[in-house]
Amino acid sequence: MTNPHAGSTHPHWKVSLHGGHSSGYCDHATSTLAEMLDAACDAGMRVYGVTEHAPRVEPERLYEEELALGWDIETLERLFAEYAAELDRLKLEYAGCLTVLKGFEAEVVPEGNYADVMLGFREKYSFDYIVGSVHYVAGHIIDYLPGSYEKAVAICGSPEALAVRYFQDVARMVTTLHPEVVGHLDLYRRRFASDEAASTPPIRRAAMEALEVIRENQSIIDVNTAGLRLGFGYPYPAPWLVTAAREMGIAFCFGDDSHNTGQVGAGINDAREYLMSLGVTHIEALEPGTAGLNRKTIAL
Repeated sequence: MTNPHAGSTHPHWKVSLHGGHSSGYCDHATSTLAEMLDAACDAGMRVYGVTEHAPRVEPERLYEEELALGWDIETLERLFAEYAAELDRLKLEYAGCLTVLKGFEAEVVPEGNYADVMLGFREKYSFDYIVGSVHYVAGHIIDYLPGSYEKAVAICGSPEALAVRYFQDVARMVTTLHPEVVGHLDLYRRRFASDEAASTPPIRRAAMEALEVIRENQSIIDVNTAGLRLGFGYPYPAPWLVTAAREMGIAFCFGDDSHNTGQVGAGINDAREYLMSLGVTHIEALEPGTAGLNRKTIAL
């Protein structure tokens, strides 16, 4: 099919490395993968990394919505395999419009062997890269299921202790998976009433330790516009984390973390202004090379 967007030009910095969750493969997304890529073209994206959620492999981690659809863990992996195959096809189909990267968003469950599971997915389906994210703390998801965050807090002892453990889990995930991108670095923040409560001295110490691991691994931090959609006034991560990471020489990228076409590219302009206001002058992109993806530093 002829790509109606062929020949489009794009600002050099319009790159998202964390986006494109789609309705065929994610129960809480509402647009198809092709619709998401059409929207990326319309939004003027130059490089668009599609990073569908990795399938959960434990039956107890299925969502109620998935159970209502009749899905099981075999369904999740079958859909993930279909996602990988469709993305291979669409990368070629949309080449005249934008560079599409084949990624997935890894997870820290099963707790005992998530590295084997996630790295196994990467090899089996020949993914270009991984976005490493932490959604689970103490075995409970902290941003999605009603009541699950409260269970994690009860295990950790307090919201502050949960945030400390969250950053410890981020550091462990980076050491274990070596992801090219670290997703929404301070996801726990959505459960805190204020920036002050979310950045106490113990939380900051744990965050600095996680940042050191990210720096050693040379991972890129996702400046994730979902924070804007949630009404925080700025993307993930918070200003104090951006400033600390910048001072450590850690690179940043943009991610729209989109789950429908209206979210594709949304907030990227604001995220650019946000980084520049904090003294960040460049972002990092991933682009296809002869032996895998190459990193490219781009001025804002």
